[in-house]
Amino acid sequence: MYDLIVIGRGLSSLLFLKQYLDTHSDLKVLIIEKNKKIESRYISSWQGPGLLDLKKEYGIHAYKAYKKISISDKTISIKKNLLPYSYNTYDYKHVIETIFSSLKDRVEIIYDQVISIKEMYNEVNVKTKKHNFQSQYLISSTSIGQQSVNNKKMLYQYFVGTEIQIKENHKHDTCQLMHFLQSNNEVLFNYNLPFDQKSILIETTAFGKKVHFENLDKIHKKSLAVFNIAKIIKREKGIIPMSVNHKFHRTARIINIGIDGGFARPSSGYMLLRAAQWSKINKNINLKDLVFKEKKLINFLDKIFLKACYYYPGLANSIFIKLFNSNDIASVIRFLADIPKLYDIVKILINTPKKIMINALIK
Repeated sequence: MYDLIVIGRGLSSLLFLKQYLDTHSDLKVLIIEKNKKIESRYISSWQGPGLLDLKKEYGIHAYKAYKKISISDKTISIKKNLLPYSYNTYDYKHVIETIFSSLKDRVEIIYDQVISIKEMYNEVNVKTKKHNFQSQYLISSTSIGQQSVNNKKMLYQYFVGTEIQIKENHKHDTCQLMHFLQSNNEVLFNYNLPFDQKSILIETTAFGKKVHFENLDKIHKKSLAVFNIAKIIKREKGIIPMSVNHKFHRTARIINIGIDGGFARPSSGYMLLRAAQWSKINKNINLKDLVFKEKKLINFLDKIFLKACYYYPGLANSIFIKLFNSNDIASVIRFLADIPKLYDIVKILINTPKKIMINALIK
């Protein structure tokens, strides 16, 4: 009998265990993970004053920290100095390995596939392909991203990315956060992360009602064609459901976290900082009392934004352009990082394209 079974050796699970086992070291914990191989991709987060210090709290180091970003479309280009903040990119595989390494003497892990979960009055029974386990509590961080693709009136952030080495040197101090491409059917943009003078990640992202990887691949290839490529280092792709309906939920003994539990910001898909903050807040809480307090105002604003992207995808770029062009960067970052002050929200609302947002609100 285990005190806790965790399904999925993912980001949310390990961030939680890293904090929780520091204050509950006597727990007997089992992680059940389907895949031995850790996915190779990049994740990003804002860092700076007032934000949880990921290096200090979790020992994870940024692969690259950007002090400058750009946002653009065919008519305008905005460049912003982020200081004293930064936009940090992390190697996902390295993050998982780093946190898991700090836990390896405190948890057991098996590589197996979960077949069924049954909650009883005083325990949870977990059946895998090879074993049967019992525990007092269960935490699941498995994502429903691939399973929810056919839901109606919902947006999906889907992306394809290629890390390349190029033959000529290029500037590598600025992250191209968004360069919007022309599209009337979905929000479409390129996201470029230069790592050094020769290597860069080119990512093409869409916010769409349906997932069309075949079309996105064609657009992505056109974006790559402008570079003189010496070598393709790796490729990545993924789907993130963008919905305020993905909320933290639990029963008496089963706790759902991760994307399916509302840990991804609905309007952006960013999860690292939100999951890390939740884990730190709950490190002293008993498992039976774990909760995730919804930020209702932020979720309400995200809901309007997502409706604007859903009904007016060809105009959504103006919301982002206005956000970064008409507000001070500290207010924008605090808003995007889930810790806005009231005056940040007021300023952002004043400077938001009102016609689009009001029309989206009444839809």
